[in-house]
Amino acid sequence: MLIPEEKIAEILAASDIFDVVSEAVILKKSGRNFFGLCPFHSEKSPSFSINPDKQIFHCFGCGAGGNVLSFIMKYHGISFPEAARMLARKYNIVIETRKMSPQQRKAVHTRESLFHLNKKVMQAYTYFLKDRSKGNCARRYLEGRGTSKQIIEQFQLGCSPDAWDAIVNVLKKEKITKGVAVSSGLVLEKKQKNGFYDRFRNRLMFPIFDINMQVAGFGGRVMDDSMPKYMNSPETPVYSKGRILYGLHAAKQACRRLGQVFIVEGYFDFLSLYQYGIENSVASLGTALTREHIRILKGYATTMILVFDSDEAGIKAAKRSIDVFVQEGIDIRILVLPGNNDPDSYVMAHGRDAFLELAGTAKTVMQFLLQLSLDTHGTSVEGRIKILDEMKQHLAMIQDYAVRSIYVRELAETLNIDEKAVLEKVKDAYEKEVSRQIRDPLIAEDGDASKSVLESDPREKQILSMMLHWPELIAVAVEKKVLPAFYSKPLKRLGCLIIDSGTDTQNIVGAVMARVETDEDRQLIASMAMEDYTGVQDPAQTFAVLVNRVIKIKNKTDRIIVSELTKVKEGCDVDVINLLKLKQQQIQQLHNS
Repeated sequence: MLIPEEKIAEILAASDIFDVVSEAVILKKSGRNFFGLCPFHSEKSPSFSINPDKQIFHCFGCGAGGNVLSFIMKYHGISFPEAARMLARKYNIVIETRKMSPQQRKAVHTRESLFHLNKKVMQAYTYFLKDRSKGNCARRYLEGRGTSKQIIEQFQLGCSPDAWDAIVNVLKKEKITKGVAVSSGLVLEKKQKNGFYDRFRNRLMFPIFDINMQVAGFGGRVMDDSMPKYMNSPETPVYSKGRILYGLHAAKQACRRLGQVFIVEGYFDFLSLYQYGIENSVASLGTALTREHIRILKGYATTMILVFDSDEAGIKAAKRSIDVFVQEGIDIRILVLPGNNDPDSYVMAHGRDAFLELAGTAKTVMQFLLQLSLDTHGTSVEGRIKILDEMKQHLAMIQDYAVRSIYVRELAETLNIDEKAVLEKVKDAYEKEVSRQIRDPLIAEDGDASKSVLESDPREKQILSMMLHWPELIAVAVEKKVLPAFYSKPLKRLGCLIIDSGTDTQNIVGAVMARVETDEDRQLIASMAMEDYTGVQDPAQTFAVLVNRVIKIKNKTDRIIVSELTKVKEGCDVDVINLLKLKQQQIQQLHNS
């Protein structure tokens, strides 16, 4: 155990799963539970649920489940000790690290050191910007861009001097180890291996905050025509460009309040919109939008508007992002700004109201793609064939059959092609996409192939579920010795854990959840604890029937096998193949995992 059990219990007691999850998922109350769109898989109808009384979450779609620590681990992609520390910081609980292995202690220390270092470097960059000599060029550049002092201060903008060792000196002053220095991505090792030099030089600097307001990395922009124009921190233990969106830490409340988010490409696009009062926006940092980005944004807004330049690069960027949004089932709109404007130049020239009015005309994904295809190929017979060939691929990505049918009808009417013919083309493309994912599990969502697992008798799972709902039934299970009659080894193991945790009848689920060690077990506990028993009038009687049935089946099966084996020994004519199949089935169930 990396962290003492009593400390985990303290963290779980202090934490509130509703408060933690509601920071990432839009939740609506339904009965005793709260529901929202799952942040771990694509869906249009909420199947993700939390139960505040039991302090657990469970997704009825993908099966994810567990307690508040499980959620933090899965949502942020971090380890158990890191999740515990994150919650401990939130609730002002002190955790000792003395029980960690050297490797685990080093990993945690590296992350904490990087966050500390990034904060110090951010302060150094902001100091350089204010410095009369070092920051003069950057200050003039910001004035020319119309960036207000309030924005500069709120987002901690700074500059890196035209020097090779400005940050190297900061690292020396902070006595940063070589390992942490290399991990930070802020400095690079010299070819001669005799020292380091700064990665960012003579650039305007943008600290990149994660959702917890910690400095995860940096972006730097040149102030002339040199290339590359933008440079971001490399991937580090605390910075992942596929999970972090610039400005979300400041925009999340406005996004949730308005139910809408504008997604732009660059730092200044975001800053200018924010400066003009359009605070529900984020920037993708020049990288392609990922599933993780979109699933994070689902926790803050139901409608997303991609804002792009009208030049060729902007159009290509829009097309690259679309299929991921469609696969995730998001209500996405595309706004292409006129006159070669980007969001920064447009809002500076026309103001907030004009931008929002234009945003009201944003096209749906299919409207945008169809118009783009029409502009490219025209409406000749050959052109319409090419349009259909392009559009069928995009339509095949839509998971919702009803939505797909509506777009098929619209496409058929626009191209003046028989709807059945269009439907047949799309159906063929859809089936090819499905077969491709089945054939190559590496491209399936989350990278996992489907697994065929032999299910244990549902009665066994229901017995454990009822023990979690009515802890007083645990004594009955012990008295009747039902667990030895279980075929499922995992369920038998969890049953023993429930019995051992049965002293805390007020929070049996939390007590069990704190003791399980794998995600699979946490998900199983959560799913059993979320079972609905509103129609059960007499739990004790229902439980007794289940227990007696499980024991009776086990005893009967054992008797049959013993009898048949005896006949085999005596040389009687029996169906040995069926007997072996029965025995093999039992062995499979006993090793089910």
